Amino acid sequence: AWDYLDGWAYRKDSQSPSTTFNSADWDFSGANALDGCDLVDDTGTNAGCASVFPIGTFTYGGTPCGISLGTATYTCTSNTIGDGNDTVTVEIPYTGSDSTITSVTTTAQGGTVGGDDPATVADGTITITGLVESEAWDITINDGNCDGTTVSGTIPAAECDPTPSTCYDLSGGPEQFETVAVTPNNGFANNGMWSFTGGTYSVNAYCGSGCDEPVETWLILGPLDMTGVTDLSLIFDAAENFTQTDLVVAYTDSYMDCPTGSSWTTVQTLSTSGNYSIDLSAASGTDVFIGIQYIDDAGYSDWDLTNVELAAFGNCPVLGTPPASNCAVCDLALGTEAYNCQSNTTGNDNDTVIVEIPYTGSENTITSLSTTVQGVTIGGDDPTTVADGTITLSGLSEGDAWDLTINGGDCDGTTVSGTVPSAICDPVTMDLVINEIHADPDSTNGDANGDGTANFSDDEFVELFNIGSTPLDISGYTIEDAASVRHTFPASTILPANSFITVFGGGTPTGFSGLTQVASSGSVGLNNSGDTVTVRNSSGSEVVAYTYGSEGGSNQSIAREPDFTGAFIQHLSHTTNPVIFTPDSKNDGTTLSINDFDNQLFNLYPNPTTTGYVNIISNSSDGIQAQVFDILGKQVINNTVSNNRLNVSVLNAGIYIVKLTQNEATITKKLVIK
Repeated sequence: AWDYLDGWAYRKDSQSPSTTFNSADWDFSGANALDGCDLVDDTGTNAGCASVFPIGTFTYGGTPCGISLGTATYTCTSNTIGDGNDTVTVEIPYTGSDSTITSVTTTAQGGTVGGDDPATVADGTITITGLVESEAWDITINDGNCDGTTVSGTIPAAECDPTPSTCYDLSGGPEQFETVAVTPNNGFANNGMWSFTGGTYSVNAYCGSGCDEPVETWLILGPLDMTGVTDLSLIFDAAENFTQTDLVVAYTDSYMDCPTGSSWTTVQTLSTSGNYSIDLSAASGTDVFIGIQYIDDAGYSDWDLTNVELAAFGNCPVLGTPPASNCAVCDLALGTEAYNCQSNTTGNDNDTVIVEIPYTGSENTITSLSTTVQGVTIGGDDPTTVADGTITLSGLSEGDAWDLTINGGDCDGTTVSGTVPSAICDPVTMDLVINEIHADPDSTNGDANGDGTANFSDDEFVELFNIGSTPLDISGYTIEDAASVRHTFPASTILPANSFITVFGGGTPTGFSGLTQVASSGSVGLNNSGDTVTVRNSSGSEVVAYTYGSEGGSNQSIAREPDFTGAFIQHLSHTTNPVIFTPDSKNDGTTLSINDFDNQLFNLYPNPTTTGYVNIISNSSDGIQAQVFDILGKQVINNTVSNNRLNVSVLNAGIYIVKLTQNEATITKKLVIK
């Protein structure tokens, strides 16, 4: 109520004693009133003090009240389990008497004041009847010297409940909490972990001045079979020093060998010393565990729990055999597997593979490594003795499922598994090249995709070219930058020999005779200041990649000179064609050389056609297979040519690629439908 350090308080004149402290009845010196003075000086007046004591100055101008009210007690008229369901008589003792009192009243609804009359009976007891648990009560003395004297309180909700029977004495009986260490620190007492000595559970994680080390430790009891248990309480006396670390009392029905791996229901959080009876009746099941958690990263309270018991009014739970908790940390981390191909054959599931599983750290408690796949041999480094190595699995082929399990010790049960991709070892084509990259479209003249609008994102592009003599099926191939996959080529994407395909960031590519697509992620996402463009096949193997720097950020593309084989330069620096970009065409401005439609193997006419069909003539009488692709690379016709004629009436006007195959001879031709 006041700052009392090295100071004094003195009752004001005519303020009579009362059972309730009222700071308005007092004068205060403030702090440090005694600094620099001798309390007993030569004059005896304390004159040397900064604030002189007002000794012997109190006067009283009235008649003091003749009674003093004592501490109330409760007398129960019933004892029923539950809150607020028992009737109670409140008894307020007093000393002395005062004849000026005219009455004693209460504002408690239903309460009746009785007992002794303090106006005539000295040293008696005033009572209030007609109340129940959890109700508030008060009495006020009226008139005379004691007018307005009052006292009040609230009856505890379970004041009259019967005393429960002890199920398990956890301080003095054979059953005890298991003390579980999760995160020890350098605390002076048991590394900050719970300990049990002489019936007391103690924990103190203090590790020295300025030491702020994380710590976590638990008390665990279980498993408890709660069948038929309608009420249960955890009762104990708790003493705390330093008031920094709370205790959390919780329960779970799915204990997982370590408290941190379990899902807990908090019942109560303790922040002060006291006598606790914690209601656990909400817990149910046949495998219930009770836990008390101490966790902190600075401050560290010192807690002692004594007289700990599990009690119930009715049936007690059955305590099963406690498991030994294990919170040991595995010091080994398995990484992402890699596949080491032992052969490279075109086709699915036909190449042998070694699976390589990298790991970091080591763990000397491991007893073995195992796999459930028959015929697989585990090799490589030994993680019990070798840190940061690689475990291998041999005897696998493309398409095979595999797994690896660590057994024993702190890592017991750690498992990693997967399936070898069916075409992971297929040879990677060398015919696909990145010919042009545009990361920084100009805000005015940057309409690279031809849709009529210059856009910083939509007009970014990556241009690829097939330098081979046969079409490339790039279905499932991806284009990624250093951040993520930006585009996945859809099914049936065929890039003809000697042809371009350009992937724009967005918009509507317009006016291109070659293949164009829009990034499936919604953006190519190229950084102006530098990035890496990588093309991977459907198995995730790198096909081609290029890393550029700040040269990519000058409102122009970077392009190879010469096309397909030369170094990348800024396009405006091109020797023969200094422009800002050339998607779907050669960087030097020349046209691609293509075979005549009439050649020694096949003749295709009329081309362009408006008749709904084309004639296909060959030097051989053997059957001809015709595949037709639109400019996006999607196959739209795949038929055997009958009577030297191919029906194309289902095609809309536009440009198409026709792949003709006869025996082992193949040629690709352009077809125009009008």
